[in-house]
Amino acid sequence: MGRNPGAVRRLMGAAALALAAVPSSQTARLYDDNPAHLWNRLHAALFVRVASDGREYGGDRVDPLLWVGSTYLLEGAAHDQGVRLLNEFVDAHAEQFIHDPLKRAILQRDLWTLFDWLNGDHTPYQRPDLTPEVIRQSTDELRAPLATVISRLALTPEEIRALPDNYASATRATMLPPDLLASDGRWVSVGRPDGPVAVAHVRDSGPGKNSVFLVLIRLPGARSDTLRYLEALRSFSGPLWRHDETLPAGTQDYPNPQLPQLPVGTRVALVRRALLIDSAGRITATRLTEQVQLRAYQMISPMTAREFADAQRVDESMFERAGQLFEEFSLSRAALFGGRMGGLLQLAALNRFFITFSSQGVDVFDVRRTDQPNAPMELGWDPARAKFICKDCHAPPGVYSFNSFMPFRLVRAGGGQAARLSEISLAEAERTAIAWKEQRADWVTLQSLLRH
Repeated sequence: MGRNPGAVRRLMGAAALALAAVPSSQTARLYDDNPAHLWNRLHAALFVRVASDGREYGGDRVDPLLWVGSTYLLEGAAHDQGVRLLNEFVDAHAEQFIHDPLKRAILQRDLWTLFDWLNGDHTPYQRPDLTPEVIRQSTDELRAPLATVISRLALTPEEIRALPDNYASATRATMLPPDLLASDGRWVSVGRPDGPVAVAHVRDSGPGKNSVFLVLIRLPGARSDTLRYLEALRSFSGPLWRHDETLPAGTQDYPNPQLPQLPVGTRVALVRRALLIDSAGRITATRLTEQVQLRAYQMISPMTAREFADAQRVDESMFERAGQLFEEFSLSRAALFGGRMGGLLQLAALNRFFITFSSQGVDVFDVRRTDQPNAPMELGWDPARAKFICKDCHAPPGVYSFNSFMPFRLVRAGGGQAARLSEISLAEAERTAIAWKEQRADWVTLQSLLRH
């Protein structure tokens, strides 16, 4: 594989920088007990962000702390160190240092996510801007060695099939529903005929483009009750929106109150599972669960123009008004490797919570206070407040918050079509996700590099 002269020169100076690259965070021994192990140093250089007060974040998040507007890894010392360590990994054939299939799978999964971020949009949401030429050169210097490492970490199809079902392990140690993914249980997996069901979660600005998203719903009663409800949604022929000229401006358009409403006691779930690239260069589904979000409807108000307007207010009473209970479990590499709770921890176990999904591109680590430049900046959210982040999309009552059917909060009044949701198997959901990914420009770019 070719490498540019600048990267070679940085590699030759690696000895002088080795100590500086040793991670100091709590995840310093993530892949090996030695903090100076190359896998640990590479992970820290690419995924650990350091705040202005020296505190470290992101070493064990399910998604990297990178936004559309991030300049991290695209310039300066972070970029140089990332390129140097990736080339060191390539030259040392460091993929041979660790043979544990689970650790190899997770590192490949993380590096693939980073590759797609590099290949995405880098809109300059904040200053200073990077020129297109700098972005192009920086991404080229990172992408080539990234692709090589991703390829060398690949598992065989048999090894991927043998990876653990960490969700099943988690149900033995947490309150996660053990029957959530049962093919004949009370939970019904739903899909749509035109692509992935969780459209907002796989869009270009989000981090979940290398995952299979499963949307499941469970009404009170038997599985047949949930299936009948889905049929009622598919059969609804009325308009999705109403317009009332007698109402104040800004509230005249609201969802049709005649939609078949969910009954109180309904539960919905979003399950995210990892895709990997196998040793033949094919996208392959796995049993590794990355995230689980659960919502339960304890109270459902009738839809009115006022209810719809209230649901969009930015305040902390959102979930109380919507009558929903919310829980989220997220993958911890340390817990997964340590055999604890299937690696799925509740948000409350996290130190801080950061919004990378639907974040408008602002990198919170690059923001500088102008009024008190030397004051410490509080980064991220208290995990107890994380549920309020979902307010913009899931606040309306009942079915109006079920965005897999119709994202009322995100679609202009009178626009958009409701999805024709129907039952879908896990295998069908995996095939849909893989087919969708295979059409993306980021995968085409990675494929061209994997062949070298």
